[in-house]
Amino acid sequence: MLLIKNAKVHTVTQGVIENGSVLIEGKRIKKVSNEPLEVDLSKTKIIDAQGKMLFPSFIDAHTHLGTFPLEGTEMDADGNEMTNPATPGLRAIDSINPYDPAFKEAFETGYEIVFTGAGSGNVIGGLSITMKTYGNIVDEMVIKNPAGLKCAFGENPKRVYSSKNQIPTTRMGTAKVFRETLYKGKNYYEKKKNGEKVDFDLNMESLFLVFDHRIPLRIHSHRADDIVTAIRIAKHEFGLDVVIEHGTDSAKIRDFLAKENVPVILGPILDVSPKVETKPNSFENPKKLVEAGVKVALMTDHPVVSIGYALIQAGLVAYEGKLGFDETLKLITINPAQILGIDSDYGSIEEGKVANLVMFDRNPFSVLSKADTVLLEGEVIIEGGKYV
Repeated sequence: MLLIKNAKVHTVTQGVIENGSVLIEGKRIKKVSNEPLEVDLSKTKIIDAQGKMLFPSFIDAHTHLGTFPLEGTEMDADGNEMTNPATPGLRAIDSINPYDPAFKEAFETGYEIVFTGAGSGNVIGGLSITMKTYGNIVDEMVIKNPAGLKCAFGENPKRVYSSKNQIPTTRMGTAKVFRETLYKGKNYYEKKKNGEKVDFDLNMESLFLVFDHRIPLRIHSHRADDIVTAIRIAKHEFGLDVVIEHGTDSAKIRDFLAKENVPVILGPILDVSPKVETKPNSFENPKKLVEAGVKVALMTDHPVVSIGYALIQAGLVAYEGKLGFDETLKLITINPAQILGIDSDYGSIEEGKVANLVMFDRNPFSVLSKADTVLLEGEVIIEGGKYV
């Protein structure tokens, strides 16, 4: 047993508890209380938080952690198989390097969970994964695999395949590749569901998961018209689950996104990019989307913005973008957990949830902040700023 007492507990979903207590048994939270808890001292480790701020683990809902290094060579970059515009059979788990030092940086910042996977060079890039940031064997770090199928619209696939003088070189070409691949996937899915014999196809097996609604299409799209095209094809023509990634222009069509009930994983907002698509970036976009009723999470797109700056980005959204502390906190905890489909275990401090917790002695959005204590599945990994 482990008891954290005298903490300012930011539950996210049930308000803030001053001088709160959190009792942990095994990997899970057993009790959350605004009163002192009686425990067997001989069987319980006590952490006296002394007014420090306690949060659920932060979650980065879109990165390329482990597939593209923050520092390295071309030989270390394994997120884009740019030899065919449609490669749904690829699996991010096969290219993730857990020894990338950015994992340690993420964990020490309080980001114990990330979604990571393929880049946006292809129209359909492969299966992504939701994972822990602490460990050294990828298979033991998995939370959900696969967690989504990467797709991309706009500049990136156009630029990649224009240089190869093959489709897609236009937005029409991108839509054609996307639509055609989904038709093949639908045909494969329906035959297999009906018990008909099909020749095994690894690409189609990935699409089977999408058509079976086990995972969503995670669609890279910045420009408003690309977002609408992605939803038109994926949701309206094929009835598939869609999550928009980046969504730089999403605030322009926020009422449409709210009506469509399509979540947006927004960012990176700190990015200073030469791309035409990212010029409308603004720290006020999250507030506009939230007020319109869109489910929003923040991303770093690591290594585009290092995950070590994730909390600084969140702070700018909270204060420069005027969203406020509590609403911004949701964008890096419960909202990404819900979008990733892991909110039954993560994203808030509630009884029964996994005890992934992080403690700070000041506002975590401050540039001076550093995680004081980090718990992973009920185990204290960092205490007093040092690994135990």
